[in-house]
Amino acid sequence: MILHIEHAIEGGTLEAIVETIKKYDFLDGLETAGRAAKEVKRNQQLRLEGEQPAALRLLLNHLQQNNLVQSAALPRSYTNIMVNRYQSGMEYGLHVDDALMGHTRTDISFTLGLTPSDNFEGGELVLEDTTGERSWKLGQGELLLYPSHYLHRVNPVKTGERLAMVGWIQSHIRDSQQREMLFDLKCSMSEEFEQRGKTTQYDRLSKTYNNLLRHWAE
Repeated sequence: MILHIEHAIEGGTLEAIVETIKKYDFLDGLETAGRAAKEVKRNQQLRLEGEQPAALRLLLNHLQQNNLVQSAALPRSYTNIMVNRYQSGMEYGLHVDDALMGHTRTDISFTLGLTPSDNFEGGELVLEDTTGERSWKLGQGELLLYPSHYLHRVNPVKTGERLAMVGWIQSHIRDSQQREMLFDLKCSMSEEFEQRGKTTQYDRLSKTYNNLLRHWAE
């Protein structure tokens, strides 16, 4: 399942955090690139190490409070959180994310746009599968969640500057199709409860959702 969330973090809060993040020193992205990635990775990055930098930790905390993220990803843990910066001429060529980062299995990748989309040209996130390519130009506050098994790239930034937070999630549900079914059930439960309250239909949906979660969760 690929999920695009337009307003993942409240706008005023996000803008304030981003202004602080811009003041930090970014390092060359090659410092954390593997042997193959070094050939295609041209960006700068700011990594979260423990609780520092505080602004990046705060950004992650706000993202973790998003109900759609929780329902879709069913996160067990987050890993390798960073902010990537792409300036004119920078890109990240076609690659697949590592299956293991440290001791964490990467089930889901995410990208959160931190820059208004009219502030830069190019810089689309492109996913590739057997049907072709799909691309997203993520503006400030737009989040893309997608299974980590996709080949993907970030197109060259032609003008301006693109900032985005990226990271990886190990889910309680390893299988992406199972996660999608649970997400659909969760959305149906929420809609039924909001429209009609705790009905017999809601109870059936809740029973099915929780028993499937109990059966599949790791």
